[in-house]
Amino acid sequence: MRREDDLGPEEPRDPERDLEPRRPPSPPRSGITPRQVIIVLFAIVLIAFAIANFEYVDVSFLLFETRARLVTVIVVAAALGFVIGYFVGRPTREQRKWLRKQRDDDRDRDRDRDRDRDRDRD
Repeated sequence: MRREDDLGPEEPRDPERDLEPRRPPSPPRSGITPRQVIIVLFAIVLIAFAIANFEYVDVSFLLFETRARLVTVIVVAAALGFVIGYFVGRPTREQRKWLRKQRDDDRDRDRDRDRDRDRDRD
């Protein structure tokens, strides 16, 4: 399925769709960025957490029991929680369709408003 803004070479570009001017790409920055510092700090905390919780624990599932490292149990529980939360919090197909229609209606209304404003300036 093609995205709405994906135009192939055989389709001419509609000038009315290009409402916002495009910015040139920013020049590459040198040095360490704040994002890289945060990622490194997060990795250090994660490694320290794994080392601190490396002992084995008894884990009881519904049908069986096993021994596993505590850090593994915590990571698996967090991953399962994330997956369950993703699917529970995800809008249904009908809700996504309604949200898409609302977004398109808002975009059309904004385009009309901008067109009217430009016409009033002239």
